[in-house]
Amino acid sequence: MKALFTLKSAKEIGLISFIFLITLPLIYPEVPLAQIALASDAQTGENQPLVFQIKDPTLIQKLQNSSLSYQAVVDNDPLVMKLKVYLEEHNSPLAEYADQMILQPQWQRALAISWVESNFGIHCANNNCSGIGVAPGHPAWRKYETKLDWFKDMCQLLEKPIYKEKYTTFEKMKGIYVYPGSNSWVYGAKTKYAELMALTKEAEEEKLAQSQTYPIATALGTIELAELTK
Repeated sequence: MKALFTLKSAKEIGLISFIFLITLPLIYPEVPLAQIALASDAQTGENQPLVFQIKDPTLIQKLQNSSLSYQAVVDNDPLVMKLKVYLEEHNSPLAEYADQMILQPQWQRALAISWVESNFGIHCANNNCSGIGVAPGHPAWRKYETKLDWFKDMCQLLEKPIYKEKYTTFEKMKGIYVYPGSNSWVYGAKTKYAELMALTKEAEEEKLAQSQTYPIATALGTIELAELTK
C-alpha cells in the first residue's frame, strides 16, 4: 500500500512525515514500526506526493478502515494543538488557521503584532489584522480575501531586511512600523511574543519526548526531511 499526501512545500512535507510516523504507533501500538518504510520512489519536488510504503497487511486494512486524514495527522502536532487552544482562549478567529500559521516565518512575531493591532484578529478591517498600509481608506491600505492571506503577507513583510535585520525588536519598530507608537504597544507585543515563544518551546519539548519514546519513527522522519530539504 502506498499512502499519498500531496502538500505544498518541503516544510509541510517534513512536518507531516514526522507527525505521521510519530502518530501511527500511538494509534496502533501493536504494530511494529519496523513494518513501516518510506518508499524508494518518494518524490522530492514541489507539489509532489510524499510516498510511504506500509508493509504489514493488517496495518493496511486498519488504515483503510480508519479515517486518518491529513487534518487528523496535523491536529496531533503539539504545536498546532497548543496554538489553537491559545487562540481560542482569546476568542480569536485566527484559531482555525493554527496549522497553517506555524508554517510561516516569524509567525510568533506576526501574531504578537496582531494582538496590539486587532486583538488577534477580532477587530479587523478588510481582514487586515495588523494595520498594514497606515489605515483603512489610505492608498497604501491592504485588503485581503481571508485572514490567512493577511497573515502570510504579514510574515513575508517581517522577512524583509528592514524588519529582519534592522528593526528587529518591538522597541525599534515603534515609530517605524507603528507611528507614532506607544509604550503600551511595545509592552503588549512583547508580552504576547514571550507567551508564544514559551508555547513553542513547550511543544518542542513534547515532540522531543515523543521522539525518545518512538526513536525509529523519529529517525525515519528526520531522514525524509533531510532528503526533501537538500
